[in-house]
Amino acid sequence: MTTVSDDMVLVRGLDVTARLSDTVAELSDRAAGGLLLETLIGRYVLDRDARMAWLLIDGRRTVGQLLEGVAEASGQPLEEVRQPTYDLCEQLLERGLVEVATPADVEALTSL
Repeated sequence: MTTVSDDMVLVRGLDVTARLSDTVAELSDRAAGGLLLETLIGRYVLDRDARMAWLLIDGRRTVGQLLEGVAEASGQPLEEVRQPTYDLCEQLLERGLVEVATPADVEALTSL
């Protein structure tokens, strides 16, 4: 299991598609405003709280910057969103929905 840190950069898996979960809300009672993530082997529903973190994962931002964005979007203090966001990132890594970006990945994505 990978331990998430503030200086880590995450990138979404290439085989992951995302769409608004309003069309599949029956999968979760907390899906409204969230996202449905699909891979060849599974479906995962992110609630609206996790949606913001997912949208900020772009291979350019560090997890620390991701935390700042989640805190700003939610209006909550950084320390209140830190652990839930770390937990989400660890779950996304564990399921292969995101990967730790290499320095070459970060450089390539930053130049886009």
